[in-house]
Amino acid sequence: MPREARFIVFEGLDGAGTTTQAARLQALLTRAGVRSFQTHEPTPDPIGTFIRALLTGKERARDGSPFRPPERALALLFAADRLAHSDLIRAHLAAGETVVCDRYVFSSMAYQTLDPSIRAEWVVDINRGCAIPDITIFLAAPADVCLARVAARRDDTTIYENREHLETVARNYEALLPQYAASFGKVVRIDGTAGVDEVHARTLEALELE
Repeated sequence: MPREARFIVFEGLDGAGTTTQAARLQALLTRAGVRSFQTHEPTPDPIGTFIRALLTGKERARDGSPFRPPERALALLFAADRLAHSDLIRAHLAAGETVVCDRYVFSSMAYQTLDPSIRAEWVVDINRGCAIPDITIFLAAPADVCLARVAARRDDTTIYENREHLETVARNYEALLPQYAASFGKVVRIDGTAGVDEVHARTLEALELE
């Protein structure tokens, strides 16, 4: 198994399996004796915690209703969280640890362009200076499959976890994949509707870890 430190990102819709597959990969690396660090976005740091509160409707506006900022504001918050996160990612890589991350810039491109006034180029621009992945694993799955998985996990739902939003985000991911790859490196698309073990096996193939 390769021992060089790599920055590996999992991407996909809410419910596509990114969290499960990131954990499976990190566990495999640990068993194989490969030093690794598992992380996610939004981060558990102050900016990321604020984002999570916004996404789950726990942050309140002045009138007491859930505060929903515009996508442009969310994009800037995600970029700020990511730029701070990048310092941590680079530190682990410099220490010889492989970094496994659940969500990164591709999510911002796909989700924040739900607002038709936001261009993917702008999202790329505000994220300049972030750590660049060695490879991004994109788990492609349709909205109906993802919504069923979200309903089954019984966690807090986010403002994006409805059919209309997820169908649009799914189209955004597919349309923006070449543009993301041009700015942020290699992307491997894997069928996220397959079973957990099958997706894990395909991930190992993509990472040449068989």
